[in-house]
This record gives sequence, C-alpha cells and structure tokens, in this order.
Amino acid sequence: MCEENKLPARSELLQSIPLAPNQETLRHILLGDYGAIVKTIHALATFNYAEPKHWTQPIPTGRSGEYLSILTRREASDAALD
Repeated sequence: MCEENKLPARSELLQSIPLAPNQETLRHILLGDYGAIVKTIHALATFNYAEPKHWTQPIPTGRSGEYLSILTRREASDAALD
C-alpha cells in the first residue's frame, strides 16, 4: 500500500481537531508488561473512566518485555465548570 493512501492514526486525527475554548487535553501513559497494561485498561473501563478502544494498542518500547499505551482525553477546563 502506498504511504499517501494510509489512513491517519487515531491520535493524529484527535490532534487535528481544534480544542474548544473551554477544553483541556490530558494524556495518560501506561508503561510496563503487556499483560499489566491490558489489565489496567480493562480495570479503568470497569470504573467507566475510558473504554479500551480509546487507548492505543500496546507498542513495544524496545526494552525487553516493556510496552507503552496512551489515552488522550479532552475535558472541560476548571474555568468552564464555574
């Protein structure tokens, strides 16, 4: 497949959407064993914090057995809550 035909990654799409004046961005980074990352993602879903599909797929960091997954959330700023 040609590079021009590749769809942008979810994170690239999210970054391309401008923030509303009352929004802030927060990123959560999970770094560790693959199984621990998956368990944590599912645990956070049980608390209705974030659905697993909103996290990036665990990516190997290059260190033995270590992976990384990121969640980007957009939330109303404190000023918008007053």
